[in-house]
Amino acid sequence: MNPWFAKQIVYRSIGIVRREAVLKRLREIHALPFASREEIGRLQQEKLARVLQHANASIGYYRDLFARNGIDVEMCRWPDDLGRIPLLRKQTLQEIGESLQPARPSRRVSMESTSGTLGAPLVLAIDRHKSAFIRAVMFRNYGWYGIDIGDRQARFWGMPAGARLHYREELKDLLANRIRLSAFAVDEAAFHRFAAALRNFRPRYFYGYPSLLFRFASWVSDNRVDTGCSGLAAIITSGELLHDFQRRAISEAFHCPVVNEYGTTETGIIAFECAQGMLHINSDHLYVECLESEPFTGQGNLVITELNNLYNPLIRYQLGDLGAISEEECSCGCAFPVLKALSGREGNFITTPSGRQVFSAVLSYTFKEGVRQFQGIQRRRDELIVRIVREEGLSDALADHYKESLARTLGDGIKVTFEFVPRIEPEKSGKLRYFISDLTE
Repeated sequence: MNPWFAKQIVYRSIGIVRREAVLKRLREIHALPFASREEIGRLQQEKLARVLQHANASIGYYRDLFARNGIDVEMCRWPDDLGRIPLLRKQTLQEIGESLQPARPSRRVSMESTSGTLGAPLVLAIDRHKSAFIRAVMFRNYGWYGIDIGDRQARFWGMPAGARLHYREELKDLLANRIRLSAFAVDEAAFHRFAAALRNFRPRYFYGYPSLLFRFASWVSDNRVDTGCSGLAAIITSGELLHDFQRRAISEAFHCPVVNEYGTTETGIIAFECAQGMLHINSDHLYVECLESEPFTGQGNLVITELNNLYNPLIRYQLGDLGAISEEECSCGCAFPVLKALSGREGNFITTPSGRQVFSAVLSYTFKEGVRQFQGIQRRRDELIVRIVREEGLSDALADHYKESLARTLGDGIKVTFEFVPRIEPEKSGKLRYFISDLTE
């Protein structure tokens, strides 16, 4: 699709139908990263006060939480007094469910599901005001590399299981002017097909999991494959930690910048890498705290509070990742603070008997209803063990359906075994890995 047509006709029309003012929000926030730190600080305080006042007035969960902890949102000084509010953890967020909904819920919401990288997918309602800001922040960040709304994208990502969701995602790809290499179908034949698609499509940029991009880049380099992608503006990686060896291999294969993005489904992009290699926190969108827990490294637990969500805001939400925040000045001119020493997220591949590899996020696309937590373990190529903490609603028939669906997706004669357990213990770091590979070959 022509990029101008994709932006001016398709994207604008979708925004009108969805009542999602992305372009208006983008105009409002475009220059904010380069404002003074004083101006950014004042804006954060104003937004933070408004979000907390709204939460106290409209959401029963927060009203009760503030009352139990003696917090008067009108008298507190923000962000100085923010630490008095108890942390919101993912497990709590899953348990309270609709308690975060305001007294008068909006009908203009989308239900978004997280990837479940901590072993339990989370479904959240996101209203149009918040989603407009999420997308505006994304396009502002991408604009640092000359990428505009409607530009052609090659996506290295997962694809939902099931025909209906699969076709829905294909439609979204079409409207978003992108093609996709599914992380669940990784073999040489798939790489050949995608390389041919790239030559025809001529994307402006790549986006996807660094592990999958690394595998494709290595294949391109090893086989000297012409993808026709010599003029990429950037390759944006997300969803996992980006390792230095991956960055080097991807950059060398496609001769363009490799850019690190850190975000979540719940909040959108938290931090984005500038041309100087600094990961800048989007401070007009989120207030990020670092609760020091690793004194010898300076790392701490990352905690966020949403600033553009007046529907069901996440307040002091613990992400489960470790990092450090620096106020150092960056030569790129962005005044937003820098996120450093980020760690805690990891992805991996399930290996079949023939050596074919399937991205382990296939687990989170398989388990939806009736599963509180899961963890895949592979000790042999011919077997995948999945530990499952059941919820009410996981019937034997549904469990059998999940097993058959997963076995069909993996194929290649791999045996899928379910082990139902009362709980799944986290590692010493506090993280719960959703996939562990103990293969020695």
